[in-house]
Amino acid sequence: MAFFNATAAAAAAGRTVRAALLVHFDFVDTPKRVWAGPFNVVAGGFTWEGLGEFGSIDGLEQIIGANAPQTTFTLSGVSPDIVALARNQSSHVKGRDVTVYIQFCDDGWQTLDDMYAVWSGVLDQMRYSGSGPSLRTVTCTAEGLWTNRRRPAWGLYTDRDQNQRFPGDRGLEQVSDLVNKTIRWPLF
Repeated sequence: MAFFNATAAAAAAGRTVRAALLVHFDFVDTPKRVWAGPFNVVAGGFTWEGLGEFGSIDGLEQIIGANAPQTTFTLSGVSPDIVALARNQSSHVKGRDVTVYIQFCDDGWQTLDDMYAVWSGVLDQMRYSGSGPSLRTVTCTAEGLWTNRRRPAWGLYTDRDQNQRFPGDRGLEQVSDLVNKTIRWPLF
């Protein structure tokens, strides 16, 4: 079973198929659902606010190797409540989820099939700038979900981690003495 049956059928019939990126910012007080179109669209049971040419995404890429690329979301011409959110970023933005979806639509921007998540990350910083009386720009950076996967919670072979999981266990208390130690095996 294909993910995009209606999309494939529309393309096979020679109709125009459009792709839109939908972004869900899971802010604490007011989650925002936006896309780069000039009007609002309904997808996945939610209304996605159209930003027109006021929004952009930079650095949306697949993670290859050990690097952790940073993704930047930019909104220009934003309202004062978004600027206020940027000012109070520590409690409302940092560490919150952001998800980018792809949604296929027909010529009239009616959705075909369900939206599909193409990228997920965690919001890091939100900055704002302004010029003139009404021109405001908000930039929000995010890191992919795999950024800190090399440090799982209580997943290291240390005495501290072992005691967090099993209080009083002494099985790993000598691990620190084994750093840079040469062990000859087998002994003859």
